[in-house]
Amino acid sequence: MKNLKEGDSVVMHSCIEATNPKYKGKLIKCTTDSFMERKGYNPEEVVFLEGVSGYFATRFLEKVEL
Repeated sequence: MKNLKEGDSVVMHSCIEATNPKYKGKLIKCTTDSFMERKGYNPEEVVFLEGVSGYFATRFLEKVEL
């Protein structure tokens, strides 16, 4: 688990969204702490991000220390 916190800055990687010029190489702030999404058989750690619709899997995010 990455345990991202509200206010952390992250960049996207290894996903289709990371190739979008809107997000590619851009710092994005977490608007919530990360949490476990438990809808299906494979729970996944997710977080809400500033300017991104819905929540996002933390496995595609890298925390950036400023």
